[in-house]
Amino acid sequence: MDYGPRDGADADGARGVDQGVRHALPGRPEIDRDSRTCGRDPSRGVTEAPPPAGAGADGSAGAGGTGARRHGGFGVRWSDEQELADAIHGTVVGSAVMVAASLHGTLGQVVIAVVATLLVYWATERYAELLAAGAHGRVPDRASVAAALRRGWPMLQSSYAPLVVLLAASLLGADLPGAVLAALCLSTVVLGGLGYRAARRSDATVLGALGWAAMSGLLGVAVIALKLALH
Repeated sequence: MDYGPRDGADADGARGVDQGVRHALPGRPEIDRDSRTCGRDPSRGVTEAPPPAGAGADGSAGAGGTGARRHGGFGVRWSDEQELADAIHGTVVGSAVMVAASLHGTLGQVVIAVVATLLVYWATERYAELLAAGAHGRVPDRASVAAALRRGWPMLQSSYAPLVVLLAASLLGADLPGAVLAALCLSTVVLGGLGYRAARRSDATVLGALGWAAMSGLLGVAVIALKLALH
């Protein structure tokens, strides 16, 4: 028996079968052999997966895209660097306003003062952004105004949790100074968490991120010290 190579005969037979099948299906269009590779590199025979959504051409995450790395679970809502900065800014300003308003105001006046002040801060930053764009010769149109108004909301959102604690402590029977102190303690924890998250996003080690968290928390401690000194 002949066990010699039959590669040529097999290849010819395969081509014959392929042509026979295509002739047997007259309504079926011809299939380009190149399309059968489905994105594979013929030299390697490996299909390359498309880059993830929001990534650049080299597979890295684009700036501000959804492919940005996330570290930890704290403050997942605020993943962008500017959002984290706005949240820290809003937390510190809201805490300071809470202390000042509680000196001579009621619970309702404290809540209104915090929300109104942060809203004014937010509106001022948005107006300054649009004004700066106009100073550089870029006349703001409707799209740019709408885009500017969608930014900066973490400055207001960061005040929600401390205000909830303030109201909850008051409902549980705490006096206004005690309720404000409870809210300030939460604000200090929030500042520490935001500092930790910002440091981890910059690829800091866990130990380094804890150091940044401690420094951010010191801002809250300073506000608490101010409250205690004024009262």
